[in-house]
Amino acid sequence: MTDQLRSLQVAGLLHPVRTLRLMQQAIEVNQLDLRGLTILTEMGSGAYVTTPLLAALAGADQVYALTQDSVHGVAADIATVGAQFARFCGIQNRIMVEESKSLEVLGQTDVVTNLGFVRPLDQKTVSKMKAGAVVALMCEAWEARPEDVDLAACEARDIAVIATNEDYPGLEVFNFSGPLALKLLFEAEIEVYQSRIGVVSTDKFGRVIASCLGRVGAKVQRFDRLAGAQVDEFLEKADAIILADYCSPDLFIGQGGQMEVERLRAIAPGVVVVPFAGRVDTKALEQAGIWCLDHAGEESARMARTFSHLGVKPVIDLHCAGLKVAEIAVRQRAEDATDAALNTALGLRGHTVRRSDNVKI
Repeated sequence: MTDQLRSLQVAGLLHPVRTLRLMQQAIEVNQLDLRGLTILTEMGSGAYVTTPLLAALAGADQVYALTQDSVHGVAADIATVGAQFARFCGIQNRIMVEESKSLEVLGQTDVVTNLGFVRPLDQKTVSKMKAGAVVALMCEAWEARPEDVDLAACEARDIAVIATNEDYPGLEVFNFSGPLALKLLFEAEIEVYQSRIGVVSTDKFGRVIASCLGRVGAKVQRFDRLAGAQVDEFLEKADAIILADYCSPDLFIGQGGQMEVERLRAIAPGVVVVPFAGRVDTKALEQAGIWCLDHAGEESARMARTFSHLGVKPVIDLHCAGLKVAEIAVRQRAEDATDAALNTALGLRGHTVRRSDNVKI
């Protein structure tokens, strides 16, 4: 093993050779071509170090990568790993690492990704951006959080906000929701096969997760709400309950929520709670002796663990697709295409996000 490989693995990038291959493969499949464009994205820890490298590998003229200290890592360490991996990929000196959204960078950037440290794209930030630029959400429109991007400010400055269709044929990255739920259950020592698992959800996450669990032999049932006689009856012998309602602002478990903690303990004292995406009172659950996934369930419209918890592939595939959607939008807008022409060019890959789009499906 070379020193370069060992250094990357120690830093948390366990499979550099595979990661590079997956990046090259995603670029080829998407026919991503960012030549002539300037990109602003984030450089995060783990799988999220790859996003600016994808842009550089796809030929972007300039890539700015925003990084900051966080609970996930120290900015200086992330920048060091990013530089090491860039050298490994043969694209050293192609990425400028920044620790703030400067006026100079925002004013020249063609594509801004709404990821991690780049958020929020509020009115103040948008006012500094290049008129006519494109914001790539790197998610579906219904997943966008209003506090992350000011759509009104973007429209006023003629900045297109583009969402990615995660079910695009050949991409289908949303289906990783199922394996991610499986991993969280395995980590909670729930065997899944022949386990009795409830899924509480009204959105796409719940449908995908329930389908996956059923295919691997779980006795699964999906409910719209954590309330009612049917739910109580199911929970009496349940092994786990997964909350997977990304869009709901409700408190699912806790005082004033869909189910009180004491009621849950009375009905199902040994149940495991996995807030895949959904608010719960974690402290009250802990005090009641009910196992709950840690560092989860405190906010709505948040996944407890992102797809990076599985590995690098879903992150690479999604972010490459998001950059492709942005590339299409930038090229079309440069030709003064109408909204109809832009939507036609995007096809099934994605679409322009309007203020009315940010609704649950």
